[in-house]
Amino acid sequence: MLVTSLVGLDLVARVIVHRLSGSKKARDACQLVESLYLAGRRVQVWLADERKAAMFDEYLWTFADEAFVPHARWEGNGEVEEPVVVTSGPLLRWGQAQVLILLDPPEDVENLSLFEEVHDFVTTAPTDAGRAEAWRAAGFEVVEQRGVSPPSPGRR
Repeated sequence: MLVTSLVGLDLVARVIVHRLSGSKKARDACQLVESLYLAGRRVQVWLADERKAAMFDEYLWTFADEAFVPHARWEGNGEVEEPVVVTSGPLLRWGQAQVLILLDPPEDVENLSLFEEVHDFVTTAPTDAGRAEAWRAAGFEVVEQRGVSPPSPGRR
């Protein structure tokens, strides 16, 4: 459940809510990760549980034949050289991350202000109803957009 009230926090992060036409988000998330990587951004992808994070990690290697996104799993400590990390469990900021992609709703939004921007996905599932409004109620600047733009054909 997204926390909807934060008193006394200086929130900096902008939340970009991607409204999806279906109920699945993995492919859209991979396209977003690839676009951000190609733009030179350092990206952290967060999922609530280890099993889902491991599945997304594998999918990120194979989601498109022409795509290559160097990434690693990060368990909350140590350094990683790759520009993209996939994390799970407690939401801790990877030191180099500029952008956070949420594939599950966070229980606590306090650490999110450490990121330049946060991307969240809203599907047609009933559990996603009201997510953009919850971000606004928590004090974040919210930008809503339809889906995810695929990376340009001239990939690196």
